[in-house]
Amino acid sequence: MSSTTDTGSTAKPLDFQNAQVAFDSKSTFQLFRTWAVFRICGIGFIVRNCDTLYNLSAKVFGKTLLHLGVRYTFFNHFCAGESVDGIRPKMEYLRSHGIGGILDYAAEAKDDDVAEAEAVACEDSTVGAPLSSRRYDYKGEAVCDANALIFADAIRGVKDASPDGFAAIKLSGLVNPVLLQRMTTLISELNIFFKDLSTDSDIEDDMRATPYHLIDRSFTLNYEQFSEGWKRFFVVESEENLRQTFEALDLGEDGTIDFIDWFNGLKLSEINVLCRGCTKEGPLFRAALDEEEVILYRNMLTRVRTLLDLAQELGVRVMVDAEWMDIQPAIDHIVLFLQRTFNHGDEPIVFNTYQTYLKGMERAVKRDLDLSRKEGWRFGAKVVRGAYMVSERKKAQERGVESPIHESYEETEAEFHASIDAILAHTALEHAPALVPGSTDGPGRTADAEIVVASHSRISIERTVQKMEEFGTNRDHVYFGQLLGMADHLTFTLGANGYKAYKYVPYGPIGEVMPYLIRRTQENSAILGSAGVQEERRMVRTELLRRMNPLRMFT
Repeated sequence: MSSTTDTGSTAKPLDFQNAQVAFDSKSTFQLFRTWAVFRICGIGFIVRNCDTLYNLSAKVFGKTLLHLGVRYTFFNHFCAGESVDGIRPKMEYLRSHGIGGILDYAAEAKDDDVAEAEAVACEDSTVGAPLSSRRYDYKGEAVCDANALIFADAIRGVKDASPDGFAAIKLSGLVNPVLLQRMTTLISELNIFFKDLSTDSDIEDDMRATPYHLIDRSFTLNYEQFSEGWKRFFVVESEENLRQTFEALDLGEDGTIDFIDWFNGLKLSEINVLCRGCTKEGPLFRAALDEEEVILYRNMLTRVRTLLDLAQELGVRVMVDAEWMDIQPAIDHIVLFLQRTFNHGDEPIVFNTYQTYLKGMERAVKRDLDLSRKEGWRFGAKVVRGAYMVSERKKAQERGVESPIHESYEETEAEFHASIDAILAHTALEHAPALVPGSTDGPGRTADAEIVVASHSRISIERTVQKMEEFGTNRDHVYFGQLLGMADHLTFTLGANGYKAYKYVPYGPIGEVMPYLIRRTQENSAILGSAGVQEERRMVRTELLRRMNPLRMFT
């Protein structure tokens, strides 16, 4: 399919390897700082011990002097400023080069500010004992409220400093992560219970060993199957009541209950009420949230809804970051609810994040794409390779289950590209209404989707640009994102050629951002061996040498 006027003229190949063009906007000092930061990130001893070295330096020189040095090196390289007002110069600089911002408040809570969440057994609870009947004795609700205010400031900051940008939020900052883990357990058990209603076979162990995003969700229940299965687990007062329960869950009114009906018809906060009618205390009974957990869950939903109401009012898009697997299913569940609520306008407000180092993530992407088309809301996604590879593999090994992470970089790369292709093809349907099921007169709104391709790989970006042309994808629906301080040769080249290029822009008080900077240094060390980063470092060195050549004005 050829490009339309919406996609722009047929794209010429982009030259990402022209150092003079890529770094034209940077001063020689900025380039030298980039080179120095990359060099330091490549020194193993410093990187492995940077937290210890930071603490030692703070004792020897004092934090004021130490932070002065950090400010003009690592902080100014990786962060945009200390506050929303302080980042304006950096954001204006990026905008002048056709680059938007993804604002991320990077300050992290200090150990003495946030007490550890303690799950204390509450023996008088009737649902969830002993696995989930817990009272949360921690000081985190006030911190969650404070984080919500910070995220709200970031949303306002996007409106003021980067109008076409995004605000990034972490749901683990708005609720105790222990509760998200509990919700993940409950969601998994609800899925298993749904399958149990349709069969007598022993499938529970296999399903619990399968990563949640890979669990089969294609099966449906008719009334006969539902009735027989329901009676195995609950006391049924009458056939009429049972029929009413079935009809309440049959949201499509087609005589069957599918996975979407099941999860739309049951609220997580009401499962404990349902479980009071259980004939036995099985895994679902123990997984149900107790009354105190329900309160915390609703508090979190209130915070998230308030943030999204603000984002919708200001026309700001919100990107929900992916986190570790023990809590990610709960995050996906919440984000799906938010997308159904807020993604019905001209553009999606809520973007979920898909980590493609996970096996089978392409399947999850396609499933959510199909759901958005079926239900008529706009799909928004950030596609990344992933950030928790080492810890996820270690946890899988300790639990004696198969690792959810691909075994090789090549497998992850294939998953990454396949997921991107699925979204590009989906949003291209906007220009081909005949391909949209049920569409007869003009583009179908349910075909629209938007994607943030988060990658520092030149090969992946070149491939995505090529696929956009092949599919006829609307260029306005595809965004490219890289971290501030990295892959500038990619971001600035994309921006200069009219593509929607973005920098992931961390900010926050320098003293509170140090844990982020330490982690970023360690992460950069881990990827400095990649071909893409080595290429960028060579380009920076080449441009520095060119600028320092006294004869360059004569060439």
